[in-house]
Amino acid sequence: MESKCHLFFETLGNKLKIGIITKLKEKPASVNELAKQLKQERSKISHALLTLLGCGFVEVKKEGKKRIYKLNKNTMMPLLSLVEKHVQKYCKTCKKMEGKKDGNNKKS
Repeated sequence: MESKCHLFFETLGNKLKIGIITKLKEKPASVNELAKQLKQERSKISHALLTLLGCGFVEVKKEGKKRIYKLNKNTMMPLLSLVEKHVQKYCKTCKKMEGKKDGNNKKS
């Protein structure tokens, strides 16, 4: 169980993958669309999507020549909701980081 949990969370533990998940939470998208929205190279997006796909965090459907990726809503939406609730209620570290971000935005 320990190694499975480690792999599970390691797969999610990077800003690009979280960015992809956040965008796919809004709506399904192609590699090109995600690359443009996240201002990243297509190859980086593709590589991250393959990892997310391998763990079942996202699903893919072919539409002509395009591959459209979408969030696995059966598991990811409840997981994201649980994470948000946990952060709001218990995570002091996240709240500190959020406060610093908000403070930096106010200075601009």
